[in-house]
Amino acid sequence: MIYLCVWENYFRQQLLKSWKDAFSKKFSEFNIFHIHSVADYDVGFYSQNFLSSWFFSEKNLFIIDDFPGLSGEVSWDIEKYYNFFLENISAASPEHVIVFNSQKVDKRSKLYKLIVQIWEIKNFEIPDIPTLKQKLSQLFSEKIQPWVIDIMIEKKGNNFENIKNELDKILITKNMVELSDIKNIGKDIEENIFEIIDDILQCNTKNAILKLRDISDFLDNPYLLYNSLLANLRFYFYIFSLRKRWVSSSEIKTDLDVGKRWFLVDKKYKISDVSFFQLYDSLIFIDQQMKQWKLLWSGKQEFLYELEKSILLSRKN
Repeated sequence: MIYLCVWENYFRQQLLKSWKDAFSKKFSEFNIFHIHSVADYDVGFYSQNFLSSWFFSEKNLFIIDDFPGLSGEVSWDIEKYYNFFLENISAASPEHVIVFNSQKVDKRSKLYKLIVQIWEIKNFEIPDIPTLKQKLSQLFSEKIQPWVIDIMIEKKGNNFENIKNELDKILITKNMVELSDIKNIGKDIEENIFEIIDDILQCNTKNAILKLRDISDFLDNPYLLYNSLLANLRFYFYIFSLRKRWVSSSEIKTDLDVGKRWFLVDKKYKISDVSFFQLYDSLIFIDQQMKQWKLLWSGKQEFLYELEKSILLSRKN
């Protein structure tokens, strides 16, 4: 049996733990090989252990973390391993359970295309807010008040790991997470910027500006907010630019190494290309004006006004 486990780390680790426990009880710990780097063993090890059964036909569990051939380019020192698996994995002994445990995959790679034909893929992606809320509710059960989850998502965005880590810390000393326990938890700027940009691109201008003002309350320096907004918009700038050149979605995902946010490439946005590029140019212009000392402000509200003005102007086209 051969598996590929991808995306959300917590759920991948839970599944691997359950398999390890099962193998330890039925066989022994000596039947479990957790390989953190494929180069820790030579090709001969994989040939000897993957392609043939062990004495008494005992099953073995092989877990390989973040194999380079699945998630990105293959370097010269890894190429021999990549070629071995590409040529031989379909001949692996049925007595073994082989798991490739990866944070992300490149769906254009030859190895991935082979995997989808002969392997079982366990996808632990959390694609939207309702699914995120469901997973958190299941995980923490009666240890958290329902409305607290909504506020945590507002603070930390659609990031399961960040939310789980914050809740775990609170539950070290408490049996129930209440509203008062999270009041001092700061917003995750990157995740909330992601939501603001999504509102902008879907032409939900009012929501974007309100969220922008909300995050600014947590920051003394508005320039940090501007930098984060522009840095994240740059990613979308590349997507829009490549789309205009008729580059395929799969090529864009590979070229930009989009990771867990691969779905952004295929997503449909309401904003026009003209409006988006105008917005991006407007934000770049703000930076140019500041560096030339042509844009000065006495407080952060004036600077935020410049950001809001750029967002509002982009909505008019």
